[in-house]
Amino acid sequence: MRVVLIEDQVLLRSTLVKALEQVSDIKIVAHSEKASEAAELCQKHRPDLVVMDIFTAEGNGLDYTAVIKKTFPDIKVFVMTEVENEQLVQAAEKAGADLFAWKNLSLDEFTDLIRYSTKPYRVFPKPLNHLQHKAGFSEIEIQIISLLSQGKSTREIAAEKFLEYGTVRVYISRMYSKTGLRSRAQLVAYALRCGLIESV
Repeated sequence: MRVVLIEDQVLLRSTLVKALEQVSDIKIVAHSEKASEAAELCQKHRPDLVVMDIFTAEGNGLDYTAVIKKTFPDIKVFVMTEVENEQLVQAAEKAGADLFAWKNLSLDEFTDLIRYSTKPYRVFPKPLNHLQHKAGFSEIEIQIISLLSQGKSTREIAAEKFLEYGTVRVYISRMYSKTGLRSRAQLVAYALRCGLIESV
């Protein structure tokens, strides 16, 4: 599979390029930090997929996603961002993106999504407001999320709540299972939306 990568963060871009060099069925044919160059790279290289960062040095990735899908309808676009905002998901769908993911995914998940782009369906995250409003958190779990929202580490939380380090990790893991979420930032955002904790 031939891929054009548009990624604003230099370190992340170089890391992904090097990592995907080790994947036999995926080839980065071009990469750039500027969404404004995406259409030109598509014209030159005719990739199967464009991995598009939303916020780049030059240009909004969603605007150029719409341009690519109009000009090259057979090229799939996989939108990524580290900003966990449901409005961006909706905007990406409107722009015609085929896949959307937050940047907290693993390399294996990333490569799996690239491969999913060959499927005749779109892949988007489930909006947080579609999750069950009450995840059945215990009082101690809510306290842990509150401390996470303050930027506390697992060890700091364990010390403050007089718990074992491993116990705190188990609580966090359970909260992932209850909500279907995959990162601490998502847990905090979910708890804020549900009114389980207050913003700091």
